[in-house]
Amino acid sequence: MKAHYAAVVLCVALAGCSTQPTQTLLKSDPYWVTGELNNGLKYHIYPDKEQPVSVRLLVHAGSLQENEQQKGYAHFVEHMAFNGSTNFSQNDVVSLFEQAGASFGADLNAYTSYQETLYKLDLPDNSQLEKAVTWLRDIGDGLSISEEEVEKEKGVILGEFRYSRKEDKPFAFKFYDHLIQDNQFAKHDPLGTKTSVSNVDAQGLKDFYQTWYQPQLTELVISGDITLSEAIPLVEEKFSSWKRGTTPFPNKKKHTTYNNNDFVDYVGGSESPSIGIVIDRGARVTTSHEQQHQLWLDEISQQLIQQRLSDVFVDAALPIQWAFSTSYLIEYQRYSITSVAFPTQHREQSQQQFFATLASLRDYGVTENELKVPLQEYTSYLEDVNSNWDKMNGIGHAEGKSVALVIDQKVQSQLDYIASMKVFLADLNVKTINRNLDRLLSSSYFIGVGLDESEDVAAIQEELSGLKSTFKKTGSKPLLVTASNAFSAPGKQGEIVSVKQINQDPSLQKWTLSNGVDVWYLRDSKAGNQVGVYYASQGGKAALDPSLFPATEVAVPVVIRSGVGDFTGPQLDAHLKRHDIQIYPFINFTHHGLEISAKKKGLAESFAALNAIMSDVKVDPAQLEAVKEEFAQNRSAYLATPLGEFTQMVNKNSYKSDSRHFMLEADDVKRVTAKEVEAIHHQLFQMRRNNTLVVVADINPLELKPLVRQYIASIPLEAIEAPEFTVAYQKNALPRVDVNVNTEDSSQYFLRVMSDNHTSQSAKDVFMDDMLQRILSRRLTSYVREELSLDYAPYAFSAAQDSEPSHDWFLGAQTAPENIDQIEIAIDKVITDILTGISEEETQVAAKQLVVDLNPIKDNPTQQAWFLSRYLIHGYGVNALMDIQGMADSISQEDMSQHAKDIFGSGSWTSKNVMRPKL
Repeated sequence: MKAHYAAVVLCVALAGCSTQPTQTLLKSDPYWVTGELNNGLKYHIYPDKEQPVSVRLLVHAGSLQENEQQKGYAHFVEHMAFNGSTNFSQNDVVSLFEQAGASFGADLNAYTSYQETLYKLDLPDNSQLEKAVTWLRDIGDGLSISEEEVEKEKGVILGEFRYSRKEDKPFAFKFYDHLIQDNQFAKHDPLGTKTSVSNVDAQGLKDFYQTWYQPQLTELVISGDITLSEAIPLVEEKFSSWKRGTTPFPNKKKHTTYNNNDFVDYVGGSESPSIGIVIDRGARVTTSHEQQHQLWLDEISQQLIQQRLSDVFVDAALPIQWAFSTSYLIEYQRYSITSVAFPTQHREQSQQQFFATLASLRDYGVTENELKVPLQEYTSYLEDVNSNWDKMNGIGHAEGKSVALVIDQKVQSQLDYIASMKVFLADLNVKTINRNLDRLLSSSYFIGVGLDESEDVAAIQEELSGLKSTFKKTGSKPLLVTASNAFSAPGKQGEIVSVKQINQDPSLQKWTLSNGVDVWYLRDSKAGNQVGVYYASQGGKAALDPSLFPATEVAVPVVIRSGVGDFTGPQLDAHLKRHDIQIYPFINFTHHGLEISAKKKGLAESFAALNAIMSDVKVDPAQLEAVKEEFAQNRSAYLATPLGEFTQMVNKNSYKSDSRHFMLEADDVKRVTAKEVEAIHHQLFQMRRNNTLVVVADINPLELKPLVRQYIASIPLEAIEAPEFTVAYQKNALPRVDVNVNTEDSSQYFLRVMSDNHTSQSAKDVFMDDMLQRILSRRLTSYVREELSLDYAPYAFSAAQDSEPSHDWFLGAQTAPENIDQIEIAIDKVITDILTGISEEETQVAAKQLVVDLNPIKDNPTQQAWFLSRYLIHGYGVNALMDIQGMADSISQEDMSQHAKDIFGSGSWTSKNVMRPKL
């Protein structure tokens, strides 16, 4: 007895012996090579054969490193990295890398947070790697930080406040402020304050810069098409001369106290009322398989909670703006948030349903059948790990490594991930997941409530204790009904009447079916187990009588809620998820159809579902009423905001009331009937207007053809003429809309340029529109942001829809009220200048950026299917997509200059639109 007692004491003294579960630590990805220079700079290199090449410079200093006199300095220094350095003059760094195919903002950017500043550059290839590393080296100790550039940049950063620090805060921003209330993050906004930014001087910035930009506080990441023998000497050559400093590595704030009290506040201008529960799930960093398994258990539990909430609300025909359950990450902490949003008048019923559903899940869990959906998804993850890992390029590796460095977590190896996932799936069953649901929903929590402006904060706060008491009670046992039969088989199948090989690509075939549908099949060896499908045709709202326009606002969600064939909406959703199928119906201005993403084994079921959606949809009156309430809540809330009011004014000034682009109000949709929704389905999905099915997969055509005959060629379609796509513009529109409605201390301005003499459109026009948008954005950034410092993010884009015989462009900015006249003059100048011509250099840069951005679609079957579908149904052909580089190279400087004149020249008319603060 004494010996046994002594052994137990010794066991406990030695940290518990076998009483503590063994932790299997994550294994690092061995392909990441890490080294350290003598000056303390660490580098991380991932050699890969795949383009592009990505570089990151991580400085372990952010707003927490600022003192009271330096608010916003870390972020200001980040901006100065683009404004001149030892080897790059003002903004030349942007121009240089744009010429290499990178885009400012998307590929060339930076961010500043509480505890780090990260600079990123993604290049299409390794030809500019040396210059990229040179720029990052300049950031180390070679920034100019001149007084002149500092003064200019103040206007840009103050513009950033207008975009991201609005007075009318979204509810999510208010919730974030609630979480960090009274801790160190609340006192160190990375942007600083408007006053601190306005008072910045160059010497103060230099002092902060020299204190914190030191090699021992910095890490360099390089990944992509490089070798170690190239990268390591380059790092040593560039960074070894950076003198080690004396600033100690900052103590990372990994353990922070957050405000976990209930939170009740008003939602932002266009948001819906909501309620949610927030559960603390502990540390964000994952170091072991066991922690990873718990994370996966939580993710599956959240997915099941979200699905059950969605199903219950739909089955009850309750209007709902969203139902979600997901992880919420804040620095080193992870929360689980579950929330629903609803129209104000349904608060009481929605809150009761919300908590009753969670209580039921806590006390009774889910069924085997419900678990099949996430189980199938995770099984697919495991099946696809190798192919997905192989597809990951330098950008993906660099992003993952950067996040890991920020939170001090390993980048897990592929083999270790697979081993961990296999163990997890082997142990995953309904008992395991229900135990986790019980633990999760029995944990301590706090409530977040978003209120409509008509509601009273104090009254809602008084209700919270009652809601919590209700949640404590045992939940009701659910009666879950699962459809026993899948889709009905078509009565008879059709035929493939012709097969045509497309010369531009030997893997592309066109099959014409007996019902008139054209099937385009692209056999893509890179698709692996993935299948991308688009079934679409010309039409959309343009094919409908204006009296049906209100019904288009609700038709798709009504059918999704109501179901197809023998399925209710939730049953159909669950059935598709069990087969790993995603289907997204859509009705746009000039075309309509369905997008389908699936695996090979789910293709037959996908086609069966497509056939049923074409021929056997339902319209449940109760679901119609719920969706109309959802629309009314969203639209009314939006139109009650200054931006909504302004947008509606501009819209009414631009379009006739019977235009498909005319903005509808809540009352317009309240009158929609079930017969009108059914009429939309008949007129759009049972008519033939250049109907096209695009399939991108790696499947033998002999296996695909029987499915096409059975499910696609059998769809009954009535032939009908193509609709008229002319836009009903308001030709007697006011040349200027200038209103004082904004509640923010900022003004919005945009110039709209329209013309309706664009009689035909080709693939070349589509490419030129994209290139022109890039050229205009580049000029606006250079002039409005960098030279004049009037706005943080001026913009330019085309709003014209495919097949519409018109041009419709927007150029705008958000600026300080006192600068609105300058913005107007500046944008007018940009238009005037573009009419004098576009340079060869601009044309080449825009073409290269376009090619770089389009190339990744080749790795995504669904995106490939979308592009092919778009080009085919609108008559652009497939040649351009089969040879993206060739089409881009065929566009000359003269082509672009003439295109700009066609859009902005004498045949166009303009509208100037200004939203100022309220007087």
